[in-house]
Amino acid sequence: MSVASAAFVLEATSVDYSRPFIPERFTPLSYTESYQELTETQKLRYNQLHGLYFNEQIMFFEAALGQTLLEALLRQPWPAALEEGLRRLREEERRHTEMFRQLNRLGAPHIYAARDFYFVQMPKLWKGISDWAARHPLYFPLFVWLMLLQEERSLYYSREFVRQRGLLEPHFVETQRRHMADEAKHVRLDEAMIDALWAHATPSLRKINARLFAWMLREFFNTPRRAQLRVVEELVREFPGLRPRRREMRRQMLALSRDAEYQTSLYSRAIVPRTFSRFDDCPEFKRLRIPGYCRLAKEAS
Repeated sequence: MSVASAAFVLEATSVDYSRPFIPERFTPLSYTESYQELTETQKLRYNQLHGLYFNEQIMFFEAALGQTLLEALLRQPWPAALEEGLRRLREEERRHTEMFRQLNRLGAPHIYAARDFYFVQMPKLWKGISDWAARHPLYFPLFVWLMLLQEERSLYYSREFVRQRGLLEPHFVETQRRHMADEAKHVRLDEAMIDALWAHATPSLRKINARLFAWMLREFFNTPRRAQLRVVEELVREFPGLRPRRREMRRQMLALSRDAEYQTSLYSRAIVPRTFSRFDDCPEFKRLRIPGYCRLAKEAS
């Protein structure tokens, strides 16, 4: 771990619990009627819990999934510049993971003293399948597409943290600022990897990967469930008076799969313009249905 990358956390005083950890519009419960019925104290705590979950999500992509994929990619022969870029990406992702690990331990030591993941709990079966597939990127380049989508989205989110720095908890803003400094480079490298891997794949393999990619987004990323419902469960645990409303909050969270405003807060051309532009260029994504994406036809010159 780079000492410089996490020193501000390690030397920090206590977290300011009077401030939100994450911009409100990035929290799914805020799009529901149930959220409006919470007290200001409950809203703030929900925001903070979701901010901790958000850090877990980044750690999952950059450590649990990203490192597996990068190690597999580095076993392949690449031009020297691309190989060096992958090695640099691997080390930077490790530093990012350590930053977010330290931040969560600072923000919630009672939760993270002995573990990295509390809300994100990948089912063992799916984790085994995804780990195996990520070790074979020549056959499953969809994981590089997923990295591009999530890292470009993360870049947008980090900018919003910095834009709202006067409102948000300073440690969370600073972590995102440092994260943002590397993410633009990562997006460009992801694109270079897609150019290499997608060209290598056969037309049928590209079609299969495009369909699997769309399924993974629908199953794990577009609808608040699993980990994000655990955030609500933790809120109810901390505020037992919310127990009578627990079922309704869960119902309204699940209903966000049909809420256009929430769905476009996840992905749009403003959030992931480079990724969407690449979808436009690939015929395999012609029928892709994800939030905020409407295919733009590009005429041949």
